[in-house]
Amino acid sequence: MRMNHLTVWAWGWAALWLPAFGWAAESAQSARWSWQEAYAAVDPKGDLAWTPKPFVFEKGTSVRYIDFESGNDANPGDSPAKPWKHHPWDPQATGQAAAGGGTHTYVFKRGVVYRGSLSVKNSGRPGEPVRLTSDPGWGQGEAVLCGSERITQWKRGASHKDIPEPDKVWWTDLPFAPRAVWSVGKDGQINRIPLARTPNWKVSNPNDVKSEWWVWDNPRKPFGNTITNARGQAMHLGIDTKHIKDKPEDYFKGALIWPEFGWVMSDPYPTEVEVVDLKQNGLGFGGWTGGGTSGVIMRNMRYYLEDKPHYLDDPEGEFWFDKKGQGGRLYLRPPGNADPHSVEIEAGRWPNLVDGQKAEHLHVTGLTFRFTTPDWNITAAPWDFSTKPFGLRSDMHPGCVRVWGEGRDIRVAHCRFEHVHFPIRIRALAAGQQVDGVRIEDNDFRFTDDGVLSVMDGAAWGYAQLRGRLGEVRIYRNHAREIGRRPSRYGNGTAIEVSGARTAEIAGNILERCYAQGIDAHGAKINGMWGDVPFTRVLIHQNKVWESMLNCNDYGGIETWQGGPFYVFNNLSYNALGYRNWNRYTGTDAGFGHAYYLDGAFKNYHFNNIAWGKAKDPASPVVNCAAFQEIHSYQNTFFHNTVYNYNAGSRRQAPVAGRNKYLANIWSGIGKHVFRHADPAKTAAEGNAKDAGPAKEHFALELNAYARNIFHDFAEMGVLEPSGRWLLSFDDFQAALLKNQALVTELGRVSATPPLREPAKGDFRPSDASAAVDHGVKVFVPWALSGVVAEWNFYPAGNDPAHIVDEHWYMTDYHVSRENYHDRPMYPLKGVNIGATDYVQGPLEDWIRGALQLSPAKKQYAMLANAAMMKPFSFRDLKKSRHENPKPEAHTVAGEALKNPQIYGGNLLLEIYFKTAPGHTGGVLIEKMKSSGYSLVIGADGQLSVTLKGATGAASALSQARVNDGQWHHAIAEADRRAKTLTLYLDGRPNASAPGLDSSVSLANDGDLLVGGTPAGRFLDGAIDFLRIAHGTLADADTTVEELYAWQFNGPFLRDFAGRPPAGARRDAGALEKTP
Repeated sequence: MRMNHLTVWAWGWAALWLPAFGWAAESAQSARWSWQEAYAAVDPKGDLAWTPKPFVFEKGTSVRYIDFESGNDANPGDSPAKPWKHHPWDPQATGQAAAGGGTHTYVFKRGVVYRGSLSVKNSGRPGEPVRLTSDPGWGQGEAVLCGSERITQWKRGASHKDIPEPDKVWWTDLPFAPRAVWSVGKDGQINRIPLARTPNWKVSNPNDVKSEWWVWDNPRKPFGNTITNARGQAMHLGIDTKHIKDKPEDYFKGALIWPEFGWVMSDPYPTEVEVVDLKQNGLGFGGWTGGGTSGVIMRNMRYYLEDKPHYLDDPEGEFWFDKKGQGGRLYLRPPGNADPHSVEIEAGRWPNLVDGQKAEHLHVTGLTFRFTTPDWNITAAPWDFSTKPFGLRSDMHPGCVRVWGEGRDIRVAHCRFEHVHFPIRIRALAAGQQVDGVRIEDNDFRFTDDGVLSVMDGAAWGYAQLRGRLGEVRIYRNHAREIGRRPSRYGNGTAIEVSGARTAEIAGNILERCYAQGIDAHGAKINGMWGDVPFTRVLIHQNKVWESMLNCNDYGGIETWQGGPFYVFNNLSYNALGYRNWNRYTGTDAGFGHAYYLDGAFKNYHFNNIAWGKAKDPASPVVNCAAFQEIHSYQNTFFHNTVYNYNAGSRRQAPVAGRNKYLANIWSGIGKHVFRHADPAKTAAEGNAKDAGPAKEHFALELNAYARNIFHDFAEMGVLEPSGRWLLSFDDFQAALLKNQALVTELGRVSATPPLREPAKGDFRPSDASAAVDHGVKVFVPWALSGVVAEWNFYPAGNDPAHIVDEHWYMTDYHVSRENYHDRPMYPLKGVNIGATDYVQGPLEDWIRGALQLSPAKKQYAMLANAAMMKPFSFRDLKKSRHENPKPEAHTVAGEALKNPQIYGGNLLLEIYFKTAPGHTGGVLIEKMKSSGYSLVIGADGQLSVTLKGATGAASALSQARVNDGQWHHAIAEADRRAKTLTLYLDGRPNASAPGLDSSVSLANDGDLLVGGTPAGRFLDGAIDFLRIAHGTLADADTTVEELYAWQFNGPFLRDFAGRPPAGARRDAGALEKTP
């Protein structure tokens, strides 16, 4: 991450300060790197509070003033006394306003509502952005950009034959077609007026927002009922014998229906009722993905109907719009049957309020956005089907502030978005387009239809090739409440969505009552996509997601997808619900919502997080399924997390790859399995029988680790093996770890007394006599680099002391379909003359003997054979987009296309943490050399020596300091081909540099990769704790040696949730240290 620029803002109505604690408090004054800063106020009991920075009015060298109420476009607009009415980007602008665009600060008067849509026409410059803002010194109240028109002319009495009680209905004719209407009381209270619907449901149960919807009973078949529409197409048939009766066909036909669907996700979607079968009490409608029968309509799933004049009957207020051409007639039954002239009625007209296909150096600050509407055709797909692959329809992806194409230096800060369809959408749309430098910070979001913000690359479902690319994204200190209540056809209402960013930091966001995920982050590239993405880094920390997935399931309060590294730490996720009404009859369904979901997510570090469930028993309608859920995911480390009150502690689906670690977590109050890490057998006997027979599948359990966890109040320990054998007790589970030769089998301890103080009241500190005290671990968390092709932490696989595990992650071109990522080449080292006793406790980690002690007397070293490294890799996958109905094709990856420790003309970075015996010289640290290649050794005088050789050139560098002093040292050797430099960094600082080689000089050779010695000698007398090889420089990873060193040796993983270092001999287990 780049250095954080400590700019200060002031924000009148939200200028509040709360104390932080420990490291978080120190960091506010001393932060050098963004991840060191405090983004929320930390309660030492385990809570977070919103602490937005205050807003300060900023202006550039040229300022223009806009007053929609009293301005005149003929004015010069250069002073508050002579403002424009319209912004130059508004198509309604005339005169000097229309001609006055440019790189200005545009100041909207406070206390004034601006109505209209602005299309970005000008770019700013570095240090001189185009600003859309407000000045607290000009006007009183809020500067509002409004997507609605106020309706003031009404006539009483509806003439439409299907409207009930027409004398209670008012109407007006409009030249536009609103999909949303609001009333605003004299006290400023805003009320969303529903589109006419049946039943007239309300959210009467905050834990079940659909409790008043109608329910399918499907009496003959619980699911799979179909009917044929007029086009001869099979459709879903939902049967409701209680409500689909006693009405004419026209009462139902043509209505919009919002049905739940399954088996998973289940967020209701809008589609048309195409067929009515009153004999079966049924309605026919298309599936979630369009027409046909996609998805499942199951007995006890719920639905409601809307958008028919027949339904305009709610005395608490409804509207219906009879569309004719571009406009039509608005019918309103006002709340409480009031005269609409006595209240303010707002009808949505514009979906986008600040909209640009290209936006450079655009800052939007200090404004309020209200009352935007979706496109009229809310049942439409987001796709443009006229192209292959499909394009994305602009009209189906609206946003109050939208950049739909490309941009850089885009900042949205200190704004309020309330009662809008979608607040902020930024997307690098097509190949060749890029978005970079996005900051969304200190905003407040309330009552949205379809989420909070979406910042994405050009990827979408079904694409096979990389499209628009996304660079740096920062999402800081935003607050949101009641989010995603009426999602789009293919959306689900996700609050914060970031996808494909090169680097992203999402921190200090407080999200309350999200109808879908709170935070959803995709790394590198989406599933099914080709293309080489050597680097991504995503940090998600100090966020609070308080009640999520109120309207759907199979997601997480905080969710990560695809390639990391992801660093997810110091977060709180409470009541990720995922309620499934259709499966309640079983009495065993725990819903399917998860506090933290790794949905095909790889190289994640989850630490110091709190997962707090509302109930653990499936008999409860507010049961929470799991604290952690994974599918296809691996190479993930979970440590120092606190889990309380879930049906399952950790769920893992498709666990074949192994490569996960579960260390020093607290698991308290688990209704079923602590670790559901395989599908359980139907019965204990079945599991035992399968376990006794021949294994049909291998799970790489020898690469999993379970250690120093604290368990309290759990029903069963879990399931681990392919057989699904039930492992009911701690001893059962530990025995299975031993049997399968797991990486670490210590597992932890069971506590008879509560390890936490008062978790039901939100106090997650260890209790006075807690078993968690001094039972934590030290885990090493490397900082992300670019193009990492090998990474060894120097502990062996549980079943072979000579097998040194490779844990690198690189989203290569041939990482296409996520279910097969675990088959991609990895590069473990083979120990020569190395046994289990040669692994010792290193300084980086204490949960395993994770340093390799090497002795010249034993002629020890480790190697990666060149033949194994260069072995071609073959697989089958789709090469074209799924939109083109392709078939899998055979592919073989060989030679330079393989991303491995063979270096051709590209950059090279070697990073190592090691020590030597005092006075040792000549030992090899790492070398791949055979006439050409690279070598890092201890020089003749005890310095660090790096050498590069190629057919047409060579380069070398020698450290200024000696490293053979018996102390541990961190070293980096970096070859930057473009700069033609060779640099050595030692213990977090540049130490030496020399001329290097350009990209024309290949280092490739057919020699083996050797670590700690060679077959011919030059054995290292010392130890190695960590080593990795990357194809990118520090600059390629948007970092410096100082930042990398600060993270790896004093990073947040070495402290607790509140930023405190260990109080005792070591960290306490769980997220929080024990405090008074």
